[in-house]
Amino acid sequence: MRLFITFIFSVVFLSALAQKKDNRIVIGTVDTVYSNILKEKRIVYIHVPDGDKKDHYPVLYVLDGDEHFQSAVAIVEQISGIIPEMVIVGITNTDRERDMTPTHGEPYAILSPNESKHSGGGENFMAFMEKELIPYVDAHCPTTSYRIISGHSLGGLAVINAFFNHTALFNAYIAIDPSIWWDHERWIKKHEGKLTGDDFNNRGLFVAMANNIPAGMDTTSLMKDTSIIAPVTHAVFPFVQMLRKTNPKGLRWGSKFYPNEWHGSVELNAEYDALRYLFKFYPFDIKRLRANPDLNADSLLNAHFEEVSSIMGEKIVPGEGDVNNLGYFFMGVNKLDKAYALLKRNTINYPKSSNAWDSLGDYYFSAGDKQKAIEAYSKSLSLQETQDTRRKLNELKRKM
Repeated sequence: MRLFITFIFSVVFLSALAQKKDNRIVIGTVDTVYSNILKEKRIVYIHVPDGDKKDHYPVLYVLDGDEHFQSAVAIVEQISGIIPEMVIVGITNTDRERDMTPTHGEPYAILSPNESKHSGGGENFMAFMEKELIPYVDAHCPTTSYRIISGHSLGGLAVINAFFNHTALFNAYIAIDPSIWWDHERWIKKHEGKLTGDDFNNRGLFVAMANNIPAGMDTTSLMKDTSIIAPVTHAVFPFVQMLRKTNPKGLRWGSKFYPNEWHGSVELNAEYDALRYLFKFYPFDIKRLRANPDLNADSLLNAHFEEVSSIMGEKIVPGEGDVNNLGYFFMGVNKLDKAYALLKRNTINYPKSSNAWDSLGDYYFSAGDKQKAIEAYSKSLSLQETQDTRRKLNELKRKM
């Protein structure tokens, strides 16, 4: 069932990821899952962060994985720390119109007659995700229960279908210029009523809107246009207006209009903005402590990450880099007790991080405890040999 094939990606595009001995940059694996529901093999691309084997991660499911998996990996890796690291699953297509559309409806002329014949398999696709793909990923990857789904165009329509009809399946939903014009907007109008009646129970939603408005028109004239010359925008703008009007219970939602992007170019910027928005609760406000070093850093960190843990549904600890930077900040303003509490915390939360132990060694050196500094540097080197830590350890030993 499980077929791993190295998936190669441009060195220029993802130079920060692990380099293999044969000089390839590997960002994930290609896997196959047979679906009894869809009666076919499905190919998925899977990226797992290069972290401690005990770590577990939220999962980002990316529709149209053939096109969007690579960019999703690049974005998440680039801004991890501001958002959590994630397992990323790109789902490739076999019959896109069948899987991404919730009903068998008559489309606008922008789809061919053959495509319309294959429509309406969205519920089967969601059943495949819920009953086969998600359990498979959870069984083979270090995942948590926090899941996000992202889709563009018809993929965005599938995301909105999941949002309304499978709300508990994912924690957050990213709909990028979604094709909710489907079935002449009858489908979306039927579901908009749920915005006022349902409790979305701390779910997140981000809707991106590209500028598909024809030259010479504005949003007002577009909404009055009966020819539906720009169907995506004609449907998405009213949907976002309905979200503003109803302010659905339990829903953290946001939207953005991209005046300089069109339907085919908006995905990259929107994916980045969506993840930043949906995880805006995640990063700790370090600037607050830098502005007032007398505040209780431990107390603020604990309170913040209790809130993060509550939203994520599991215990989340502060990021190693943020805590490390704070520790050095407090050493710089001569508040060594605060620095020690933070840097010691990092060695507890990240016991296999050579950098955490190196930083604790720097604290002990600043505090004048050379023996403990030697012990911390030695521990760091036992985890990873680095020239800088070796130099500091050798210099200390010569002075003992």
